[in-house]
Amino acid sequence: MVDPPLAFVFGNLVFARDLNDPWALFRVATHSYAQLRREEQKQRFFSLLGAVCALEADLQLLRVGAAIPLGRSRAGGPKGPLAAYAAEQREILRGLAPHGPAVFIAVRLCDPQSDPGDSLSGLLAALGSSPASFAPRAVLARIGQRLQPAVLPLHRLEGLRQRADSVHLRLSSYLPARPARAGEVQWLVRRGFCRGLGEPRVWGREEPVALRAEINGKAALVPLAGQLLRWREGFVEEHASRLVVVGERGCSHQAHLVVGALPELLFFPSPRAELIFRVAETLPFPVDFSLAATFIPNRLALRLAHRGIQDADQLARAEGEGEQGISDRSYARREEARTLLSYLQGPTKPPLFRSSLVVAVGAADPEELERRVEAVRRAFGEVTLHRPFGEQLRLLCHHLPGRVGPLRGYDDLLTAEQLAALMPTATHRAGSRRGFPLGVVLSGSARPVRLDVAEGSRANRNAAILCVGALGSGKTTAVQKLLYEAFLAGARIVDCDPKGDHRLPDCPEVAAAVERLELAPNPRLRGVLDPLLIAPRHLRQETAIAFLEELLPPEAAPSWRAALVRAVGAVLSRDRQPTCTAVLAALAAGDPEEAALARTLAVYAAGGLTQLAFAPTDAPPPAFGSRQFTYLQIRDLPAPEPGVARRELSRLERVGQQLVRLIALFAFSLLREERSRLKVFAFDEGWRLLSDPVGRSLLVSLQRLGRSELAVPIISTQLLTDALLGERESLAGLLGATMVFGLRSEEEVDRALALLGLEPKRPDLRRLLLSFNEGRCLLRDHRGRVEAIQVIVPPRLLAALSTTPKVG
Repeated sequence: MVDPPLAFVFGNLVFARDLNDPWALFRVATHSYAQLRREEQKQRFFSLLGAVCALEADLQLLRVGAAIPLGRSRAGGPKGPLAAYAAEQREILRGLAPHGPAVFIAVRLCDPQSDPGDSLSGLLAALGSSPASFAPRAVLARIGQRLQPAVLPLHRLEGLRQRADSVHLRLSSYLPARPARAGEVQWLVRRGFCRGLGEPRVWGREEPVALRAEINGKAALVPLAGQLLRWREGFVEEHASRLVVVGERGCSHQAHLVVGALPELLFFPSPRAELIFRVAETLPFPVDFSLAATFIPNRLALRLAHRGIQDADQLARAEGEGEQGISDRSYARREEARTLLSYLQGPTKPPLFRSSLVVAVGAADPEELERRVEAVRRAFGEVTLHRPFGEQLRLLCHHLPGRVGPLRGYDDLLTAEQLAALMPTATHRAGSRRGFPLGVVLSGSARPVRLDVAEGSRANRNAAILCVGALGSGKTTAVQKLLYEAFLAGARIVDCDPKGDHRLPDCPEVAAAVERLELAPNPRLRGVLDPLLIAPRHLRQETAIAFLEELLPPEAAPSWRAALVRAVGAVLSRDRQPTCTAVLAALAAGDPEEAALARTLAVYAAGGLTQLAFAPTDAPPPAFGSRQFTYLQIRDLPAPEPGVARRELSRLERVGQQLVRLIALFAFSLLREERSRLKVFAFDEGWRLLSDPVGRSLLVSLQRLGRSELAVPIISTQLLTDALLGERESLAGLLGATMVFGLRSEEEVDRALALLGLEPKRPDLRRLLLSFNEGRCLLRDHRGRVEAIQVIVPPRLLAALSTTPKVG
């Protein structure tokens, strides 16, 4: 390749072969797609379809598989657990070779039917079909334009910029797109010469420059094409079926494959239709796609359709005269030709596109290249891939912006619907822009998924994080991973563990900052859960009354409850530091009925777990919260079976439910003390809290605190009860990110899909949730995107956090 890759670049204006072939290049945002509802997938399809039809121009769509940068530790930077943990995660992700798409659309700015061509025949074909256009003077004039020096009048450049802005307005009406930057154009060109070796080194913004000149009294630009030669890094050696590019990054072996005819009958959405998305996301290595589409307006498309009908009929007549008669394929061809004509004669007058799709594969050695080529062929399935001999260099240019040319014999007529159905902008994307990597998407791209626990607070969204999963699905390990990362980032942690199996407090780097509180019938802890001390001011009265009422016998007279309300109100209005013990004293000083009520409640204040809610009046309860990590361990807490109606609970189970409220309030009271610091509250067996109206009220309070003071609740549970899903709207208002791990029954899958807002009848989603294990889950991030991911925990931390008992 002696010529420069491009003739000239000015902003997002790309002059491909010469200054008579201007294109406008735009960067298009990708989007999560696979787990969307069918209606939402169709909305994405119609957006792409609208953009393709509205542009009314020749297009080139580039989907580039780019390696995702993982960063590196800074030499001489701070050392410690945080740096070591970040290095461990980088090494795991580097071994998975994650990559993701960068999507560009190039739009030709000249007449869609003008094709500058590369030869005199191409030039003659561009002159049109009218007899006058073949006059010798007209032909010589056009040839003179092609042979004149590369000069670009400034007024023409300004006109092209205005036209590019108009194209941008039309494109952005349907797709999130922006003009490409000069540095991105340089990156697109240079990466073609190091494909399979990594990303090219692009040092800043190296825009091509031009000499400003005056020709015939008019200002003009003379582009310095020699500068663009520097974008062609390496020596290109062309073989019959591959290219070898030798450059600074090493030796890149490349193969370029042309996609054959696509299936005639496609249903959208389906994997057969979403070809580019499916293939790109299936392969464990990056590949590049270049889709060139020449716009054919409806009037010309109708001519082609009529000609196709004539050809099909003539072939059928020829076969009918033979001994075998007309074949089934001829009947199908006649039907397809007439169907196409009927489509083109529709009220919208749709266009056609003469299209060719080229796939570029790169590797560091020829053996690996052949293995990757075979993997690409398998990924395309029934669609044939051709590997034209002697055409590899021309196909390499096909991946440069605007450098598309006719691929005779390999092109195909496609409708706008067929182009849009390829879904080139779709990908697997979820998670936060910042934060520690939570895992990778379950696709060949292994795209990292980050989760910033404070994203809900920073973005003024719901802050709570919910983890749902069956026993042994990896739910508890994932929660402990989030807590560990928040701890390393300096957050204040309160971990409520009803099962007592969390291992994070025992990790060496965490243990020194942990204060342990085992909530047990211990007189030294008397009053540590007193609702009048730990509840927020606006919840004190209701929380204390609800707790004390659960201690009353079922046959208690209504007058007792009235007396209890009066006593709590009196203590709150009278005492500076109210306690439930003071409520008992106020009842004991009342009439005989109130004194009997005080004697009944005093039994619970004297022993058992309930004594934790009665603080002495003469001495405050023990203080906690002086360390970064508070571990609340609760064993043998009475709990009902999930889904049992409240009226069917025993008194012991109702008391246990009240204690759960108090434990959550206690954690809440610890978090309120540090307003400007990130605070994380984790609660295992969270269905106890979510199924309780007061518990949900507490989470609402935590949400308010989270948005203003960076407090994040992380709730984990094994089951989602029907009662809980009955409150889905109120529950959805509480949750930010949600992770659903493996489940064990169809009923649980129905509830989980309803919670995630996904289609409950989709068999692929149901199979996923029933097959998930060892840290695989469906993640719904704070923006509502849902993806199937694999949670990744470094081996050292995984061994320390594992809750599986060791055998032998």
